[in-house]
Amino acid sequence: MKAAIRHLVRNRRRSLLTLLAVLCPVFALVVMFGFASANLSDMFDTVTRVDTGHLQIRHVDTRAAGSATALMQDPSPALEALARIDGVEWHTARLDLPALASAGDRSRTVLIQGVVPEEIDPISSTRSLIVAGTYLTSDSPGVVIGKELADLLRVGVGDDLVLLGAHPETGVGVLRVPVVGIVDAPIAEMGRSVVQAPLALTRQLARSATAATAVVVRVAGVTGPWDSDRIDAVAAKLRAVLPADYVVLDWRDLVPQVDVFLRILNPALLIVAAIFFGLGALVVLNTVYLSVMERTRELGLVLSLGASRGRVMRSILSEAGILAGVGAVGGALGGVVLVWIVEALGGIPLPAEYSAFAKAVGINSVLHLRVDAPQVLLAAAAMAAVAVLAAWVPALRASNLEPVEAMRYVE
Repeated sequence: MKAAIRHLVRNRRRSLLTLLAVLCPVFALVVMFGFASANLSDMFDTVTRVDTGHLQIRHVDTRAAGSATALMQDPSPALEALARIDGVEWHTARLDLPALASAGDRSRTVLIQGVVPEEIDPISSTRSLIVAGTYLTSDSPGVVIGKELADLLRVGVGDDLVLLGAHPETGVGVLRVPVVGIVDAPIAEMGRSVVQAPLALTRQLARSATAATAVVVRVAGVTGPWDSDRIDAVAAKLRAVLPADYVVLDWRDLVPQVDVFLRILNPALLIVAAIFFGLGALVVLNTVYLSVMERTRELGLVLSLGASRGRVMRSILSEAGILAGVGAVGGALGGVVLVWIVEALGGIPLPAEYSAFAKAVGINSVLHLRVDAPQVLLAAAAMAAVAVLAAWVPALRASNLEPVEAMRYVE
């Protein structure tokens, strides 16, 4: 070990190059994992906290796909089932009705979400997204709409909307309601098409005092898509106790496009990581091999004095191991420090021209970094291991040198 350290100090330039070949990929991987994890968390949080919840209990739909969600005339069996299982953080009944929203000579097809305002907060972040007016109350006669829909219909807080509800199980219902709040929805399409109203008001359109289309559920302890096993466990318990005419859908069933994106992203990250590892390994292989070539006569002398071939090999691998370990730790610490600094500053705001695109796909317009200890350890350990393995070939060559021939070697 001492001989390895002496040689590294003696060849500072090559040692620094090898160190950077390990440090830079680890640093880049930690930062990349930070961006990817934050974006995954943003997308998951957007779809589950603003729209779907982690789970939904619905009535079995025997109608054609693409039609309005089937009605539960009485959600009591679903609510009773929820009360009998563990792992549920919060739940609420919701009534989604397709409708036509009109103001003057302008109209737009929308989805009315009938919610219980006092119950929806633990499941939905809509209240915190209000940019004009106020949020709903249970006895409020008004509705909350998105900025995009307000612009399309040219209405503001206090203006009236005419809602023409049409569900195949309820027929047509009409209400004239004021706009009490405008929300900046995290997804542009949601801002154009979703109208939130008190559940009691929406039930008037459905002509039923008890109707609902779903019981929306939030599972305890879930922070992102990596906690899907918790959601699956609660879903399995619900399926075991619910009547046969109810179905449990998780967020992957409700927004499959997001699930597909996440499934594609993880292999893409592995491919990028493999590229980083490969480039780092090539640099390490090259620098260690050149070091062995320069020290051929020296190594031949060491062998001729009785040193074992295994000792020579261990010496070369020790040099690579020291550089790999220091580089991996340095890269990991540098990446974690950058993540901490970015989060301490509140994230990185996207340029204005990219904000609209981010909103369209459900990504926060302020980029955050989020990295877990396992990700940091994996990046550092994998790169260090790859660097040591890359040094194995030149180390093996050094151990197989013939002492006499090596001492005759001319650089």
